[in-house]
Amino acid sequence: MTAKDFLKQYHDANLETDAKIEQIRRLHERATQTTQVITPDRVQSNGEQDKLSKIASEAVDLERELYDSLERLDQVRRQVSNAIEKIKSPTYRTLLELRYINENTWEEIAVKMHYHYRWVLELHGRALQEVEKLKTQH
Repeated sequence: MTAKDFLKQYHDANLETDAKIEQIRRLHERATQTTQVITPDRVQSNGEQDKLSKIASEAVDLERELYDSLERLDQVRRQVSNAIEKIKSPTYRTLLELRYINENTWEEIAVKMHYHYRWVLELHGRALQEVEKLKTQH
């Protein structure tokens, strides 16, 4: 695994967590959209109760998966943060934190660090080399 792939794990775990949250939101939306058919002489459920309990069961399963994803996300964030903290250069650390923890774009990083866009990309390459060196030392 390259240094960049290692650092990018947090972003990937974050996307996975966001996807689970979106799935849960959609299930809750579906659950609130289930309605009964009302006729003048009686109410028909047409299996709506079964549908609702199935949706609720799916939501509970997804919420368990979300909990696992959140735990993994926190674990990956700590691993990435610990690796970044070991970098000696404060400039490299700041750049890597902004990119891989805060998920800023290169443009945002350039503005925040008061550097030209191309210089940020150059610094990023150098910072990745430092992370790679640390990986080979352990």
